[in-house]
Amino acid sequence: MQQEIRRLIILFWGIVLSRILLIIYLPLMDTTEARYANIALIMSKTQDWITPYFDYGVPYWGKPPLAFWFQALSYDIFGIHDFSPRVPSLIITLLTAWIIYRLILTLKDKITALWAIIIYFSSLLVYALSGAVILDTYLTFATTLSFASFIMLLNGHKKYWGYLFFVGLGIGLLAKGPLAIVLVGGTIFIWILFSFKKRIKSILLLPWGGGLVLMLLIALPWYILAENKTPGFLHYFIIGEHFDRFLDPGWKGDLYGTAHHKPKGTVWLMWLYCSLPWGLIGIWLVLKNLFNKEKYKILFTQLQTDEISFYVIWMLFPMLFFTMAANVTETYLLYGFPALGILFAIYYNSLDAIVLKKQRKLFLISTLFVPLIGFFGAFYVMKNAPKLKTEKFLIQKYHHLAKHNEPIYFLNNKEFSETYYMNKKVNIISFKELKQIANNNTNKRYFIVVQNNNDNLIEQNFKNYKLVYKSSRHTLFFNSPCFR
Repeated sequence: MQQEIRRLIILFWGIVLSRILLIIYLPLMDTTEARYANIALIMSKTQDWITPYFDYGVPYWGKPPLAFWFQALSYDIFGIHDFSPRVPSLIITLLTAWIIYRLILTLKDKITALWAIIIYFSSLLVYALSGAVILDTYLTFATTLSFASFIMLLNGHKKYWGYLFFVGLGIGLLAKGPLAIVLVGGTIFIWILFSFKKRIKSILLLPWGGGLVLMLLIALPWYILAENKTPGFLHYFIIGEHFDRFLDPGWKGDLYGTAHHKPKGTVWLMWLYCSLPWGLIGIWLVLKNLFNKEKYKILFTQLQTDEISFYVIWMLFPMLFFTMAANVTETYLLYGFPALGILFAIYYNSLDAIVLKKQRKLFLISTLFVPLIGFFGAFYVMKNAPKLKTEKFLIQKYHHLAKHNEPIYFLNNKEFSETYYMNKKVNIISFKELKQIANNNTNKRYFIVVQNNNDNLIEQNFKNYKLVYKSSRHTLFFNSPCFR
């Protein structure tokens, strides 16, 4: 047993190490990563810890600040590097894994606990977001803390777990807002409905009075400070981000981007590839048991138990809730993935020796599936840098060619990654302004960034502009009478 435990520990940290290498290597991508990283970078530079800023002087009301606080602190510690805003996501994902491990170690055993976090971390969505500049990892930590605390209470553990349940909700309010309460409350509500008379008493285990006060003490001060500093925040955040975004397809009120309109129900298809390889393996195992009368009875009996039914609802609730949402992204599914890892680990622990011997190889090979995809992705980056959805390499080319702070102008628009890698407010100009600059600066060097569909327009009107770099979306031109 000790030998297997050592192997599983090595396997888990090997998967984590592979993600660390990718965090260091891969550039920040548009739109989400570069946008959030730039918000955190502005916070670090301005030391304004109350209001996140979308751009210099433009407050960002779309999300609470918890992730930006940690990312800004990471910049303060490590400096401006691509890995700096990603490190907190990795740490918070590892903390989520620790909660899962502690829960299953208490209820089961060490091998089951290790398998739970290995399966959790080696799922495609968890592995990808654990090293991304994203907010959902923080909310997942918060909801996992609340769920684990609730389960510990149900199993008769100490009362402080009841307060940790509300600590999770408070953290969730600072991570992404009232959605934390919906995810946790909705899951518990459905679980209670399936055996109402028996399970309704479970909510009486929670210290509602002191717990709610603790939750508000954690979250409410920031909400008050944010509204006082930039009036209008609460209306936009509560009404716009939570109701209009959920109900209105292609919501037009988004101040900071575009709504992610998908056909209703798409979230289930998203789950199939986001849960690779474990989701498909799980579906195969369930279908396999359905056609075996004896195993079907065992499966049906297990699904009716308090423990297994809770994990199943925890796993499925994000899909159930977002099925009718008008705007969804894959990241919304992350909150159910701790339960996926737990369910697989419990299944693995229940296997008899003969079946376990057959399926051990399947489990071990499956853990390597996603890390291998990651390294193939890194190889693709090495070979196809200009095709990526990032302008890091374009800005690097500008910095390499520019001398004495020669200006760079962006025609009509900019990408988030351009703002981030410039590390300052960028100049967006119109075509008319570009002509004026060209007429007034015939003997001065400067650079111009244009969308690729405007290439011909530039080449036709400015004969002395030279193309120096072309990405998948933008082209960098250089103006100089003595261009070499």
